Amino acid sequence: MSMLLTICALHFIAQLTPGPDVLLIAKSAAANRNIDTFKIILGITVGVVVWVVLTLLGFQVLIEQWPWIQQIIMVLGGIFLARMGVAMFKSGLASFNQSTDLNDERPVQRQNYFLLGLMTNLSNPKIVIYFSSVFSLALSSNASNSLKAELAFLIPLQTILTFSLLMFILSRPKIKQIYQYCSAYIDLISGGLFMLFAIWLWLDVWRTF
Repeated sequence: MSMLLTICALHFIAQLTPGPDVLLIAKSAAANRNIDTFKIILGITVGVVVWVVLTLLGFQVLIEQWPWIQQIIMVLGGIFLARMGVAMFKSGLASFNQSTDLNDERPVQRQNYFLLGLMTNLSNPKIVIYFSSVFSLALSSNASNSLKAELAFLIPLQTILTFSLLMFILSRPKIKQIYQYCSAYIDLISGGLFMLFAIWLWLDVWRTF
């Protein structure tokens, strides 16, 4: 039980560390309906399930033997994050070029929020390294299969609960009002950060050569 609590505590801290997942949820919670943001959270959670299962099955060993697998995933993940960053940046620039009317709402853009959350989470294969480190004790030869099953259940559950709490905090009316006034700046900053995340992935790939 103490091992489970330790792993869950480490995962909670890691969850709230600024990154693509947190940034996407924060921006969506302030700008969109809660149901749309929750779809993003579900997508991220499914991504976490994928990484947890791969980690428990020994995917880290596989990419250590064939590092090109991780390199390809990181390049593709960087492309996805960069495209998101460019789209956000263009949205921010467009907001400056149109007349500002706080009483008018922008047209809602239809998109697959679940897929957006899933692809954002899967775009960073270095999560496998993180889970391998956090799960090091659970991955030892002495670890029981029941412990691995509990981790495979608890980590995704903790992910959806923590991010849902973050969504409810950031979707308060006052925060939405602040976002309405500052949306252009937030889009520009968010776009820049997503592009930085992409560059960070590509630089990691470059260092491996």
